[in-house]
Amino acid sequence: MNQRRRIFFAIFGLYHIFIFMFVMYVESRKDLSDLLSLYSSVKLFKYGALLGVVLFIIDVIWHFVELRVTRKEHESLRHENNTLKARVYDLQQSTKQPVKETPASGTK
Repeated sequence: MNQRRRIFFAIFGLYHIFIFMFVMYVESRKDLSDLLSLYSSVKLFKYGALLGVVLFIIDVIWHFVELRVTRKEHESLRHENNTLKARVYDLQQSTKQPVKETPASGTK
């Protein structure tokens, strides 16, 4: 995993930890007035939820990009491996002595 991906997952993890701690705080208060006082900042919650969705979409796209790069690299390595096998086979065939056909003893 490269450095950018680690930073991304650190941000993504902190986002989820913050959401979890916020929900635990609201639940521990057991007072509806605290929750109703947050009504004025609903726009912030919408932006926070949008941030979570955007981070998730970025992760999915990133996964497919890395998968495509990995497949191309795997195909390239497979092709190189087959080329090297063919070269080894050609070298083995060139070192063998050609077989001379001798006619059977009763034929002309």
